[in-house]
Amino acid sequence: MKPEEAKEILKKCAGTENSAILPKAVLDFISVTDIPPDTRIEVGNPRGAIIELEWSGNLYANNGVIKAVAGSNWYRKFWYEPLGLEHYIDLIKRAIEVRQQQRGDVRLTEYDDDGAFIQMYYEIATKETNLGKAFRRVEQISTELSETAQQTSQTVGKTVSAVAQRVSGWGTQALDQLVDAVEKAQSTDEKGRSLEELVSRLLETVPGFAVTGRVRTETEEIDIEVLNGSLAPQFNRESALIVAECKNWTSRCGKNEFVLLKEKVENRSDRCSLGILVSWNGFKSTISKEMLRGSREKTLLIPMTGQQIRTAVRAGSFEDILAECWHRAINI
Repeated sequence: MKPEEAKEILKKCAGTENSAILPKAVLDFISVTDIPPDTRIEVGNPRGAIIELEWSGNLYANNGVIKAVAGSNWYRKFWYEPLGLEHYIDLIKRAIEVRQQQRGDVRLTEYDDDGAFIQMYYEIATKETNLGKAFRRVEQISTELSETAQQTSQTVGKTVSAVAQRVSGWGTQALDQLVDAVEKAQSTDEKGRSLEELVSRLLETVPGFAVTGRVRTETEEIDIEVLNGSLAPQFNRESALIVAECKNWTSRCGKNEFVLLKEKVENRSDRCSLGILVSWNGFKSTISKEMLRGSREKTLLIPMTGQQIRTAVRAGSFEDILAECWHRAINI
């Protein structure tokens, strides 16, 4: 979208109930003087008939600067975080109230809990006159307000996961026994759980890697998340987080699974550049084209097969096999 088109959209939406949907790429070309009164702006990109929003909230012009309203309605029935919804929202609400007192750039405008839904909205004030700068500032403040709640939820999730692993016998089998368990597993749950344990324990053998286990966010679930403290030249240049997905399917994985993993890598607030996709029964030829398509991007996806995992277990050299897969992926 060109800046002129964006400005026309702003004019058409002025004074109406419709928000102007603008892509992030055009925001830096929009000034506060381009935004008519009573015009709400949402940031997103059209994908056919669907709009993918970059952020939950809207921006508007007010007294020569740009402000925003953020928040949402949360439905308890569809809340899957390990931390209860009321506790999660309460942590965000407390962060808003403290920041309102200390900095004055946020203000709680609406809060209601009727037992089924929790509704909360807050205003963010910026001193920016450029829409792009204002949006980046608003995103930063929103992240700061929710980070404690997200960290607490992840801590609770890891505690629950650790207890579940102990109860289910996680860590009691040798690696070669786990390989047999992966190959002999019958149910979907057994297949997934045995491969996740095997890959998690192999990743733990890499110096500097700290496996945190399964992570569930508001929008997605990740099989394995790894904190990257490696000093090895292959992995030292990668970002702080590594994510891994495990597929113990009877069929081979294709490009769709690659695309989904890439989205999960890119959804980690620019703190993740490396994803590992383990497909026990190998990959379809379509992944080669997908890897070539993304070869100029920062994100790197490493495919690993069951055969490579078995070789690593037999030789006791998972770090070497992973490094070989990394090298092969960057030279696709």
